Amino acid sequence: GRGSSAQYSGGTASGGSAPVFDASRAGNLLDLSPHEEIVISAAMQQLRDPGVLVVAHGSKGKPKTVRLRLVESAISWRTEQQRKKPSQSGDTGPKLGKLHHVPLSHILYVDVGKQTTALRRVENAAVSEDLCFSLLTKEGSLDLECNSARERDALVSCFSLVLDEVHASNWRDVQRVPSSDMPSSFDGGDEQMV
Repeated sequence: GRGSSAQYSGGTASGGSAPVFDASRAGNLLDLSPHEEIVISAAMQQLRDPGVLVVAHGSKGKPKTVRLRLVESAISWRTEQQRKKPSQSGDTGPKLGKLHHVPLSHILYVDVGKQTTALRRVENAAVSEDLCFSLLTKEGSLDLECNSARERDALVSCFSLVLDEVHASNWRDVQRVPSSDMPSSFDGGDEQMV
């Protein structure tokens, strides 16, 4: 009857035609809607250049804004602080901290939400679980708070895809220490400002 033909020619009612991509190399992108895929690839682009500004939490001290970037086979991060007034040399750009690099092979796991000691601190009680994720590395955890839940989800997806490529073995099933036992890699050592 009319119902079936409408259904057949419609197809757009549910938000466009089926995504067309090479399923063999897509891995777990298969579960994503075309929209989510676009969001994730946009986040991946931004991570590569210029990087994303997120708030890093240590297990002591105040949270700081850092620029997190994905470079060749590592992530880099450094604190970035807006200047209230130009520096003595007249520089009006942000104050940059020391640049840190963590090889992707050292990232063991991506934790979603507030799993780590740093994020569970009393001072962070008001920080929404939906904005947080942690990269658990051999050097410690990098505990990050994003600007929106959507950004957090996109970044978690980016790092999950990156880790799928880096760790051919299934990192998602790794027997791991509880996140709360992981020291923060953000503590100290970053006081020098350029």
